[in-house]
Amino acid sequence: MNIDQWLLQVSQAYQSVGKRFSSDKKVFLLAELSESSTESQKETIAEVFDIMTRFFFSKASRSETFGSISRIKEQFASSLEENYGLSSGPFIDMAKTYWTYKLEVQDLFPQHHKCALSQILLEIETNIAGVFFPTPGPISMPVSQRKEAQRQQLQEYAPRMDIERFLSESPILNVSGGRSGCLGMALFIMLFPVVLLVVFWSLFT
Repeated sequence: MNIDQWLLQVSQAYQSVGKRFSSDKKVFLLAELSESSTESQKETIAEVFDIMTRFFFSKASRSETFGSISRIKEQFASSLEENYGLSSGPFIDMAKTYWTYKLEVQDLFPQHHKCALSQILLEIETNIAGVFFPTPGPISMPVSQRKEAQRQQLQEYAPRMDIERFLSESPILNVSGGRSGCLGMALFIMLFPVVLLVVFWSLFT
């Protein structure tokens, strides 16, 4: 997805919550993100972050994706159903939303890596991954804490989802190690070798 297509997604997200996506916001999102942002710009960043996060979970609840699901199998020779061992349900629906979101956001890099929009979208992906689709590593959240964190986020952002089914079917919660983490590690290694993250939340301090 190119930068213009992502702007359309943002516009649709604003419409979904009954807000106007102004031309001033569009100009700001296309500009380079600065650590010395004004209070107004910080408010815009927080607003876009919240609206796009809600848009993500809304799409997941409706079994919608941000791009073609075939991109996953084309790049990694494995479908999400094969990787997670599920064929339907709220977990696999969110997985499709998440992995297509991740791939479509990556299309903005490295060309637009300094844009405010790119950094906001990337931070959303990082936050969702940290709770729902963690990358294997030396530091991990205890399963009980992760389950509670997932429950809280789903109650906040996706109340219409069958949350208990999501939690009971999640391979992330029910399998330690194993295949459920393979796709995450492969994507992390292949997609982010050149991305330099801006310290996003420093803008709010």
